Order: sequence, then C-alpha cells, then structure tokens
Amino acid sequence: MEGNGPAIGQLVRPPYPCPRGSRIPRKDHPVRDLHDASWLRPGYPVRVIDTSARHLPLDGTRNVRDVGGYPATGGRRVRWRTLLRSDELTRLPAHAQEELVELGVRQVIDLRWPEELERAPNVFVRSDRVRYTPISLLADDPTPHGGLAGMYRHVFDARAEQLAAVVRALLAEDGLPVVIGCAAGKDRTGVTIALLLDLAGVDHATIVDDYALSAGYFARAAVGTIEPDDWRHPELVVESTPVYMRVALDHLATEHGDARALLRRQGLTDAELDRLVSLLTEPA
Repeated sequence: MEGNGPAIGQLVRPPYPCPRGSRIPRKDHPVRDLHDASWLRPGYPVRVIDTSARHLPLDGTRNVRDVGGYPATGGRRVRWRTLLRSDELTRLPAHAQEELVELGVRQVIDLRWPEELERAPNVFVRSDRVRYTPISLLADDPTPHGGLAGMYRHVFDARAEQLAAVVRALLAEDGLPVVIGCAAGKDRTGVTIALLLDLAGVDHATIVDDYALSAGYFARAAVGTIEPDDWRHPELVVESTPVYMRVALDHLATEHGDARALLRRQGLTDAELDRLVSLLTEPA
C-alpha cells in the first residue's frame, strides 16, 4: 500500500521542533559526549520519510506507525502494512481493534515487563484472530545507570536472546503482518525495530529518523480518542533524541558486526534470516 508524501529519501524538515543537540551527527565525526552537540553542522537536516501512510491514528493510541517504504539494500524497500510499531495496546476500543484486524495484522508482540502486562493487559491477550506474543525485552530497568542510549546498547549486549525470540515469532506461521510495541513505543520498541530494519538493509540514518518520530507524535494533541485517565492523554514530552539511536547503532556495528551477525550467534541461520528479509521487503 503506497502513501502520499515526500519521495522516498527526500530531505524534509521533521514535523516537530528539534532542540539543540538532537540532530543526527555527521558520519565522519565520532560521538564523544551525547549532550555536547557543538560539533554538529548548524541547520543539519533531519531526513524524515513522513508520508500520510506512516501514522495510524487509532483511537486509544498515540504512536502506532508503519515502517514501510524505507529503502533497503538490493533495490528493495520495506513492505507497507507488514511491520508496525506501537505504544501500548491496552485501551483500544472494539472498532480500533477491528481496524488493525482489517489491515491484516496477524500477530501482536508485547515487549513490556510482566508487571506491566498484569497491570494493563493488552487488548489482544485473548483474541482468537490475532496471535498475542509477550516477550519481555528487558529483565530490569538499566536506564538509571546508562540513560536511554546506554539502555539501547544494553539490549544489544545482554538481551540478544529476546531479540532472537522476536525474529522467531515473526518467522512463525501467521507471524506477519505484526505490531510490535511496549509502553510508549519508542525505547524497547525502538531498539527492536532498529534491529529489524538493520537486518533488512535500511541505512542507519533512516533508522535514526524513524526512531526520532516518536517525540512528534506525543507532542501533538492526540488524534484519536484517549480516555482522560490514560497517562497518554495530555501532550507529552518524550525523549527520542536521534543521537541516542545513532550511538546504539554504531555500537551494534562495532561490537556485534550487524543485526545478522548478532542473530546468527543466537542460533538463527542465514536461510531463516534471508526468509525474514524477503517477507519484510519487496522490490522498490
């Protein structure tokens, strides 16, 4: 499904303000201090592929997005309506649930902690039409020790088994199309989506831009209906600073090789990974 908007790869201004220090670093300059952006070229554009097909304004959500359309290697691109990312799917009314089913969604992967799942169950837990797969991406909260960027690196270093479980779930029968989400849909979801896009051959600048979109969707007024007692009801400032994901992807490359190498060390074969790439992408 094609969306209208900027051409693939077109440089456009993001749909939300970018504070100082939140732009993508030049590839030829090493990152030494996440909070020191003095070395960035003034006015460096953030490349955002933000088409009308990207955001799904479902009632009960703020941050459901399709990562389709992104250029991949070998003259391919990520398929539309195949890999979706989301904030928590805990307050979706029946008609919003039906919208996801009508889009073809066959699986929901929930990356939240078990206590989150118990406190606020996903609406698809007992669905007979959509497979619900809980995979706790984190065992605990490492952010007090390393911040968000440190947490992203921690996932690649210490939670590769859980990332591989996500891949195996996608390869299962009716594993796709899928919605992968957590609470806000930006951190645990962001790292998981980044790994999958890296596997598909999407360039790191585009992966970073996709990650950074979360801040804009929370900063805007809620498009759909969200109950006043939902923590996502007001306009929110959430942190999805591009340099955090840039550093995490650099860490993935230098310490693990790339997504494929990390997943192979978890027992996945090249044939399985090639199959997943084929399922996630199509000729451009």
